[in-house]
Amino acid sequence: MIKVCETGNVLFEDMILIPEGTFLMGSTKEDIEKLLEQDKSIETYRLNNEIPQREIFLSAYYIDKYPVTNAQFSQFIAANGYKKKLYWSEAGWQYIIDFNPQGSNDIDAILQGDKDCPAVNISWYEAEAFANWSGKRLPTEAEWEKAARGADGRIYPWGNDFDKTRLNCAEAKIEKSTPVTQYPQGQSVYGCFDMAGNVWEWTKDWYDSQYYHNAPDKNPQGPDVPEEKPYSGRPEEVGVSIYELKPSLSKTLTTCKVIRGGSWNGSGIVHIRCANRDYDEPSFKSDIIGFRCAKSIVTI
Repeated sequence: MIKVCETGNVLFEDMILIPEGTFLMGSTKEDIEKLLEQDKSIETYRLNNEIPQREIFLSAYYIDKYPVTNAQFSQFIAANGYKKKLYWSEAGWQYIIDFNPQGSNDIDAILQGDKDCPAVNISWYEAEAFANWSGKRLPTEAEWEKAARGADGRIYPWGNDFDKTRLNCAEAKIEKSTPVTQYPQGQSVYGCFDMAGNVWEWTKDWYDSQYYHNAPDKNPQGPDVPEEKPYSGRPEEVGVSIYELKPSLSKTLTTCKVIRGGSWNGSGIVHIRCANRDYDEPSFKSDIIGFRCAKSIVTI
């Protein structure tokens, strides 16, 4: 039999069981060429990190049906999660000391924001701490992608054709995050909401643009060390300008974590594809980046 580890902090009714098995992860060269046919100014080198497409086996796991909401993250705040070192990694606790995020306006925005909207302006360290507090963890990049696209390699959670009515992206012209239940027509084959658009989502993995070339084909956990200096553009700076070959004006990023799913300010055709990969430093915070959690299944 299988047993899901219990926690006293968060209920698991809104988690989805993703069954064990294989799925297609990444993109083929032909997939990239088709995107270039749609718009020849796409930043091709940003898409090459999706190659090669591979068949990956994942053990069964649970993943949140929705991104973590303001209401849920408020529980972590109320439980003094920012003051309890046991929920934080060594680097995360140093982040607390250096930046004092619990004293920022971002916390007030979460406490006072729409309870059903995704919690944003959350660094990777804070997302990791919330996951630890809730008895969960952050999903691996592979787990996130399988939950989004299923086993058949579809381009978007709902299929292979872009449809702006199924998600919150730049084409929808909402220009802010929306409640996580607003787009049932955009859910994945497994029933996960907001895997495309609304907000980017942190994953467990360090980012390396070349990882797919040597990653294991069973339960990949991401590279042991991150790529030192990937492309310097941040997701909120790219936005719809992913079609404009303009270099970022920001400093070069380094030691980044993978983010997935696209957001409300990104162009849907490219940015919110299930295979699209982006990244940022774990201390970075933005109103277009949130997260969801996952949970391992223990066989006994």
